[in-house]
Amino acid sequence: MINAIFEAIGDIVEAFIGVLGNVFNGVAGLIYTPGSGSDPGQLTVLGTLMLIALATGLVVWGFYFIRSLIRVRRG
Repeated sequence: MINAIFEAIGDIVEAFIGVLGNVFNGVAGLIYTPGSGSDPGQLTVLGTLMLIALATGLVVWGFYFIRSLIRVRRG
């Protein structure tokens, strides 16, 4: 009986991991198009926009971080 319970839990976990893998592959397809043969892969328009947004966010975060380090308390 306990063996059957663990088998059922194992099947559920295995199915859940399969679903997560399919979701990851679907999202990756929206961002990156793999190459075929000698053609290299490339970012899609959405992937390029996400890369620009990530770079902009990192620059803004760095600016505010440095600004907070040199800020002088006024009191």
